[in-house]
Amino acid sequence: MSFEAKVYKILIASPADVPDERNAIAEVISNWNNINSEQKKVVLMPVGWETHSAPLLGNRPQGIINEQIVNGCDMLIGVFWTRLGSPTGVSDSGTVEEIEHFIKAGKPVMLYFSGRKVDITTLDLSQLEKLRDFQKNMQKIGLIGSYVDINDFKEQLRNQISINVNNLLTNTLISIPTPEERTQKVKSIEKIMKKDKIYMEDYKKDGEIKSFLVKGDTVEIKNEIKELGGKWNNTLKGWIFPKSKEIEIAEFLKNYLSTK
Repeated sequence: MSFEAKVYKILIASPADVPDERNAIAEVISNWNNINSEQKKVVLMPVGWETHSAPLLGNRPQGIINEQIVNGCDMLIGVFWTRLGSPTGVSDSGTVEEIEHFIKAGKPVMLYFSGRKVDITTLDLSQLEKLRDFQKNMQKIGLIGSYVDINDFKEQLRNQISINVNNLLTNTLISIPTPEERTQKVKSIEKIMKKDKIYMEDYKKDGEIKSFLVKGDTVEIKNEIKELGGKWNNTLKGWIFPKSKEIEIAEFLKNYLSTK
C-alpha cells in the first residue's frame, strides 16, 4: 500500500579506496527504509556523484557536483581509509569540500575513519599524511567515528542514521562547536554529573586519549547506552565510547540525571 513520506537525501562522500563501505552504506539505508519508512513516514535516498551528477561545462568539476547534488542533500556520510583525495582548488579534496559545506550549513555529518589493516607496500604516504592531518582537525570538533571492520561500521551507522533522522524531523539544526566551546561544554556537564552516581572519564590507550568511559550506576539506562553505541568493558567497569560522541553522551546523561 502506498503512503506519503518525507524524502531525505543522504550524500555518500568518500575517496575511491572504500568501495566496500560505499556498498555497505547503501545496504544500511535500504534496510532502514524497509524497517522504518512506513511507520516514520520517511524515506532515505542515497546520493553519490557517480549516480546523480551529469557532465556540464562552465565551472570547476567539484563546483558542478556541489550545484547538482551537494546543495540539495540533507545529511552526509563520509568515509576514509588511506586516502584524502585530490585538491579541488577550494579544499584539499572533493570529499573534504563536501564535508565543509555541510558543517557550515549546520547539516548532519556522519564521519568515519577505517581501522582496517593496510598493505604498506600500496600506500601513498603523502595521501596518508594529509588524511591524518584532516582527521586531527575533525577530531577537535568531535565529528569522527572509527571502525575495525564492515560489520562494526554498519552497526555504528545504523544508530547514527536514526539519531539524525529524528533531529531532522524535529528541525534540530546541528551546531558545530569550536574546540574551546566543546571542551568547556563537556567540563561543565561533567561537573554536574560527578555530583551524582554516574560520571564520565577519559580513557588513555597507547599514550593517546581516543575514547572515554561512562561509569557508575547505569543499570536503569543500560539499554539506552547500548543504543547510543556504548560497549561494556568488564575490565574497566564502564561503557566505552569514542571521543567523537562525548558531547552527545554528556548531554544524554545530563538530561537523565536532571529527572532523578
